[in-house]
Amino acid sequence: MANTFRVDTNADLTTNVITDAAAAVLTAGATSTNILLSILVSNKTGTSADVDVYLETTGDDVYLIRNAPVPSGSSLEIISGSKIIMESNDILRARASTATALDITISYLDQTP
Repeated sequence: MANTFRVDTNADLTTNVITDAAAAVLTAGATSTNILLSILVSNKTGTSADVDVYLETTGDDVYLIRNAPVPSGSSLEIISGSKIIMESNDILRARASTATALDITISYLDQTP
């Protein structure tokens, strides 16, 4: 089994509904297991913006955080000291309340056979 540390970034989170394809920020591969280590959302504007982070799985789809404020010029760490497992074809989605306000950085361990 191969273990590879990865980072994915997405600038300017969409303001579309969370289930929209544009909100997808990370999709686990068909033969991958992703262990999410950190999700960091940064606000690069002069006003506060809210973020939603949502996990779509083969089971129940759930919010990891909803309507969380990210103050101007700061960041919010969604996963702190814990891990979230994404199995094959699971999708991590994120959206912002304000266009072009938020960036997201996802650090994870990608396990493949």
